[in-house]
Order: sequence, then structure tokens, then C-alpha cells
Amino acid sequence: MNSRDLLELENDSKFHQLNQKVNSFNILKVLRLENHEIRHSNVLAWLLNPIENHQLREYVLRKLLEHLILTEENSVNPQFNQVEKILDYSMMDCHVYREVKTDKNRFIDLLIVNQQYKYVILIENKFYASESINQLDDYLSFIENTFQGFTIIPVYLTLDGEEPSNPNYMVLTYERIESILNTILMFYEDQLSNDVYQFIKDYNQILREKFYTNQEQILLAIEIYRTHKDTIDTLFETTSSLYKQLHFETGYLFEFMMRYKDTINYIHKHGQNILSYSFEKFIEQQFQEDVIFNAHPTVPNFLPPEWNSISKYQLREPNYWLGKGIVVWFEQTKDQRLRLIAELGPITYTNRLAFLEKLEQVGIPVKENSKLEKARYTRFFTQKVDINKWDDMDELTQAMLDLYNSPEFTLLRSQVANILEGKISVPKIKMATSVTQDSSVNYKDYIQKAFRKWMELKAIPNTHYRVTARNLSFKIPLFDQYKERLGETREKWWWDNGPFLFWINYNEVEMYFVLEVGPIEADKRVQLMESLQEQGITFNKKGLTLDAKYTRIFSKTVAIDGYNEEQLIDVFDTIYNDNRLKEILEKLHLMLDEF
Repeated sequence: MNSRDLLELENDSKFHQLNQKVNSFNILKVLRLENHEIRHSNVLAWLLNPIENHQLREYVLRKLLEHLILTEENSVNPQFNQVEKILDYSMMDCHVYREVKTDKNRFIDLLIVNQQYKYVILIENKFYASESINQLDDYLSFIENTFQGFTIIPVYLTLDGEEPSNPNYMVLTYERIESILNTILMFYEDQLSNDVYQFIKDYNQILREKFYTNQEQILLAIEIYRTHKDTIDTLFETTSSLYKQLHFETGYLFEFMMRYKDTINYIHKHGQNILSYSFEKFIEQQFQEDVIFNAHPTVPNFLPPEWNSISKYQLREPNYWLGKGIVVWFEQTKDQRLRLIAELGPITYTNRLAFLEKLEQVGIPVKENSKLEKARYTRFFTQKVDINKWDDMDELTQAMLDLYNSPEFTLLRSQVANILEGKISVPKIKMATSVTQDSSVNYKDYIQKAFRKWMELKAIPNTHYRVTARNLSFKIPLFDQYKERLGETREKWWWDNGPFLFWINYNEVEMYFVLEVGPIEADKRVQLMESLQEQGITFNKKGLTLDAKYTRIFSKTVAIDGYNEEQLIDVFDTIYNDNRLKEILEKLHLMLDEF
């Protein structure tokens, strides 16, 4: 690396743009708040105290309790109903305490006490640290002895929803805290002083960086890294040791590294990880329910929810991928294509052999040497798709969605799920080897024709639906009414660019029917999603964030029993007349006047 390399990097306008973003001023970062758990507890104590000077009164405390209710894992908690009761009371008389000393010389992070209505909220905050031995048990025991006759709500607050050792604790994540703060910033700016608003904004930014990637910054980092790869790599290696010992150096290189250290680290970290970020977008868009995954930079991997029952099979090698007997991953091939791979791992031999033989029974070929006792890993499905631009995150995400929802892999998911559940009655259909290789043409013709007839019967004009080789989609008049009030999407979405759309993915044996909310203007979208939530309509928690673009509020898979027109129309009717979907549409009608 010479001076010319540094000059080229320093005079790259994209480098300067990214440097400004990475080093934007945040007083809480200057104070290193983000790395100290105790300081997060101090901020939370201030926010949760109704009589503090933030002028939010009981808002944050009330929202925290609401999010305890909204966290699905808490629905089986013995105190779930008690939280609902507390929400009926005023919280203005609550007192917030920090570092409450127990009888065993331990310190409770946050304690919220209401003497009038006799309830206590105990919060153990774990931002980075892990739980100590018997810590949660000791805290709860101390509070139960101290506040006899009180309703006690123990809360375990962590970054990623870590399961507490004591099942009496309710789970809460910092992502939920960020969601609360984000709502405040969107709707309560006029009610807050400038200082308070800025403080909450800075703190919220720290939390957002923990959970949400900034796509614009990442794309800049990718572009810079690809243009100046050798220079960035060399600078990163050198700057990594800058603060390990004192330096008394001068010169252009040293000053460059000192000035741009954080930016160099950011580029090196994010500039080569586009696959993993595209994968995270795929996970967010594809799944409503929780899914096991690892956003690895080169081989991001996951377990399809339909295959969760693989957990009952013991692994011979516990460190295999996600710790399950099956894994699916994406990778970049040498010919610059994106490949999806499904693999059976090292489960016990008897179960492994039985699984492979069942794969053969449903028409999936298996190599004979995979059946040997010494065999450990067997790829039983692979599929590839062309990628035009590997630096286009949206294209990569869409390619992952296409591979996952291709007729071939959709069928495979169903077949494997049946095998794992002890059902082998699925039809034998030879799998294609590519997304573009599909010999099954007739079934698509039948389904498309039946869908057009169904649209006619539902009095939906041809301007309100689309038919493609992979998907069917349509809208109803209600969706147009929402479009008039909420506007078009902030980016191109399907063919209508409206707030709502029905779409159907189909293959030889089943249809997957979805009602989805699209990427309308962020603040209007959050308002819409909060209204849906208030109506009891469930969806992925990320749908409440400003960055969210696609959120499924209804989905259903229905089997296809035959291909004559009447049978297929019955399938469409079965889906559309689902009681849960009817309820959602009724609630959407009722909500319309809010906008």
C-alpha cells in the first residue's frame, strides 16, 4: 500500500459520505453508554418513572407491560393474567428503584413498586452479561418475602429474548424497548422538550444499531470495499493494533488511520457480508413465525419451520450446523449463481437410514454410499438460480424467496414434513434440478384457468388481478379505499403498489395463500400496523418498525385434490372463506375510518 492508494480512498466521495454517517454525533456514544449494562438500566429507570422530567408520565411503563402481553412466550406464564389486570390501574403512583440490595448482597437492577394497588415489577437487565447462578431465584425469593400480599411481575430483559432459568420470569427484549421509543419519536415530538427528544433519539439510535441494519450504509460499504479492497484490508489489519499500545508516530499514514479508524472497521465488517444481510431480509419477509437460523456471511443457514420435528432425532455430532439433524443453506457458486442446499446430518444411524429410505419412497434419489453407517452428511436437494448483480441486496433476497417458494422446494418441504411426522402418503414426483426447469406445465394451465374463472365469479375485474407462472395475485375494493387514504408504496411492490394485496404461490399438490401489507410510507405503516395489533390481528413483531416493508397478516396452505375447474375453485373458496381471514377483513372494514 502506498500514498496513492490512500489518496484514492480519501478522495472517493462515497468514502466521505459513509464516514459522515458512521461518525455522526451521538452524545451517548461519546459517553460509551452502549457498552455498559448499568447505564442502560439508568436510562430505563428514568424512562419508566412516571414522575420524571421527560413529561411522558406513565406512557413508557404502560407500553412495557403491554409488550409483555404481546410477547408470545409469555402467554403461558402464570402471571400473564395479572399483567392484564395491572393495565386497568393508574401507574402514576409507581416508584422506581435502582440497585436494590437483597439479603444475599446482590443488587436488583430495577424495581417498580405501586403501594396503592399492591404490585411490584422486578426487572433483571442483561444487555451483554449472562445470568449468574441462582440469581433470578434469589431476586424473586427476596421480593416475595419483602412484599407479601403483592402481585409480583418478574421480568427478564435481554437483547435477544434469552430464556430465563426461572420460568416465573416473563421475557422481554430490547427490541421491544426500541419499538416503544420509536413510537414516541414519531408521535410525541411536540409534547417533549428539545433536550428530552434528542436524548431519546440518541438512545433509540443505539438500540436500532443492535437490531436493524442500515441498508444504505451497507451498500456504500460494499461498493467502497470492492473498489478499494486491498487498501481496506491492509488498513484494517494495521488499525486493529493502534490502541493496544502507545504510539508516538507522525506522518500521513498514521494520521489517516487515526482519523478514519471507525469507518475502516465498518467497511471491513460490512463490505463483504451482503449475502448475510440479504438472508436476514429473506427471513423477515418469508416467515411469520419464529425460525431457527444463522446469518453466516458465506453460508447463511436455517431450518424450515415444517421440519422442526427433526429435533426428536439425536445427533451424533452436537455441533453440526444449528444443532439439528437437517439444515438448509444458501451459497454463491463458482459460476456466480445462488444455490439452495438441503442436507441430512449425522443423526443416529437407524433413524438416518430410515429417513433416507423414505426419501427414496417419495421419489427423491439417494446415493447408496449415503446409507452406509460411516456416512455423516447427505445432500438430498439442490437448486440454483442466476444472479445478475451480486451487489444488489434486493435481487439476492428475491432470489432466495424464489428458491424457497419454488414448486420443487415447496413440494420437498411437504414431503420431508410428512416423513418426519410418520406420513408417507405423499405422491412420488420427480424433482427438477433448477428453478427454470419445470416439466409440469399442465397443472399450471388448469390452476391459472380456474383462478381466472374464480375472479369472474367474485366479480373482480381483470385490472385487479395478475396471473404468472409462479404466483396469482388480486385485490378487492377495500384495498383501493385504503390506497386512497394511505397512498402508494414507497417503492415498487407487485403491480398495484397499494397497502394490501392477496397473493398465492402454487405447485402440483398445494396452494399457499397470503394477505400481505406492503411498504407504504413508514409513519403511516407503523400507525396501520399498531391499529391492526390493537384489533387482535397477529403478525411478525418486526412489522411494527419503521424499516419494515412486507408483513403477512394471514397465510394458509391448502392441498389440491384434483385439477378439474370445479375442484380448484373449491380450493380458492376454501381459502377465501376461512373464518380467520373473514375476521381480519371485517376488522379492516371497521378500521378504515381511522385513516
